[in-house]
Amino acid sequence: MSTTLTFNRLFVSSELHGACFYNEFSPGANIISGRNTSGKSSLILSLLYTFGINDIKESLSEILSYQPTFRVDFSKTAEGKEDKYSIIRTQRSIYIKEPTGKVVPFHGINADNSAEHIALKEYVRGLVGFTLQLEQKGELKPAPLESMFLPYYISQSVGWVYLRESFSNLQYYKGFKDDYLDYYLGVSNSFDRVEHRQLTKRRDNLSADINNLRRYGKRAEFQFAKLADEAFGAQAEEYIESYIEISSSLEEERRKYINLCNKLSLLQNHYKILKRTKSNIKKQSYNDVDRCPACTQILTYSLEGLYSYYQKYNDTVELESHITEQLTDKKSEIHTSSKKITSISNEISKNYGALTSKSVDGVTFDQWISNKANAALYRKMQADIETFENELERIKSSLDSMITEKETLTKRTNKETEFKRVFVKNMSQLELQPLTDSRYLDLYKISSFPRQGVELHKTVMAYHFALNFLIANSKSAHRLPFLLDAILKEDIDETNLNVILSFIGKNLPADTQAFISISEHIKDETRADEALNPLERIKVSEIKDIYFPENSKLIYIGEGKLERSFLSQPLDNHQEIYIDTVNIIAV
Repeated sequence: MSTTLTFNRLFVSSELHGACFYNEFSPGANIISGRNTSGKSSLILSLLYTFGINDIKESLSEILSYQPTFRVDFSKTAEGKEDKYSIIRTQRSIYIKEPTGKVVPFHGINADNSAEHIALKEYVRGLVGFTLQLEQKGELKPAPLESMFLPYYISQSVGWVYLRESFSNLQYYKGFKDDYLDYYLGVSNSFDRVEHRQLTKRRDNLSADINNLRRYGKRAEFQFAKLADEAFGAQAEEYIESYIEISSSLEEERRKYINLCNKLSLLQNHYKILKRTKSNIKKQSYNDVDRCPACTQILTYSLEGLYSYYQKYNDTVELESHITEQLTDKKSEIHTSSKKITSISNEISKNYGALTSKSVDGVTFDQWISNKANAALYRKMQADIETFENELERIKSSLDSMITEKETLTKRTNKETEFKRVFVKNMSQLELQPLTDSRYLDLYKISSFPRQGVELHKTVMAYHFALNFLIANSKSAHRLPFLLDAILKEDIDETNLNVILSFIGKNLPADTQAFISISEHIKDETRADEALNPLERIKVSEIKDIYFPENSKLIYIGEGKLERSFLSQPLDNHQEIYIDTVNIIAV
């Protein structure tokens, strides 16, 4: 049995300005009216904000500048039992008064990832029995509070254009649409969703890789390499391993030869400098004007002390003899290495020359060697294709073994059939042309609609009412008031005005409240010759009586005359609830 919340009254007070908003609500339809920018949306947003929804802060920025305290008194009905709660939000804290009178505080809730906001989320989830899990970074985590209100809130800004975007922070969850719809429609998806998504992704990637490898392997250079490899393969494979080994030893010896030559060059330069130094030392004088023994530059100070220190460690004659020996050794090593390079090169020419001169169907061994990389790559691609196909079969088998997934897909199809029936009926009532493409009719495929203006507005309306109807019938998810902000577009004509109002009045959910905002500017008098568009001619009191149920309530913001008038009631007129609110938060 699902849990239903009903909002009984809203109290928003600013002690700093001595102003407030206070109103009690009908359990049925609540029609919120007033001038444009009067604060109709502020009423709906205040209800959400009080429950800890931080996503809408920016839209409430003007009200929040008054440093207000928000209070919603609400009833929770579950299994036929009704309990009354109060939830109060100040600048930094939320307090929930339970039916027993106990007050549960949460301090520091302005950031969604704060410890207190996470604790608040768990409390509210438990309160309404909200158990939706969403995938984030490969893990299933409790869904944010915004997703608890999402199917019941259509925002004025984007809600009548984009689906599931009345809140801005939900599309970052992987597989959000499917998990969200499954939960609210009562479709069981108790199998390991993370594993299933990983397997599905791997399956799709493998299929793409196999197709790409097959397509790439058909290129001309790979086909030529394959044919050349087949022509030379039998004879070449007998030589290729030893050929690769001896070729490697040749390359190694060449690197060794180059290294020895570099060392010899360094020794020779060292030897030249040493010879010059030795020669100049003999000519060295110690008369306060010396010359450098290496470059003969005149130095304006004596070097006696410096050379005395140097000659203690290195005797020039001994160093010359040592370098001479190294030069002789290096020349010998270079000669030996050169002979070895010549020997290996001759061996390659002698043992493999016959193969290099061979030609098969006009393809030489050199050409085969040049294409050997392509041939190896081609064989690697074929091996990868086989490996990928084997893995793909295992993954498909694993997915097929997930019987629960098959049942889930069947249930989704059934829900889509039911949704399509209601959605098509709604579009007909709204006098819309029928949609024929499955992308716009199958619930789990729908992301947007190919319409604009009033047509799009009515199509989105038909969608949300159909979804709400299905959620009510599923009886598995919590039920919250249906919050419809700005149901009429400014460019609407008389015909569409009547069609929309008639549709909403007939299709409001019977098991929950509804909050509907409609603009009306009440003027003291109107000139007889003043041209008014359909919206300007609206009398919401008449609309309420004509289109909405008897228990509907009309709530005017700023008496329908004032702009920015949400907090326009004197706080002194509501001292009883104000004092009670102060007492609750004084814990």
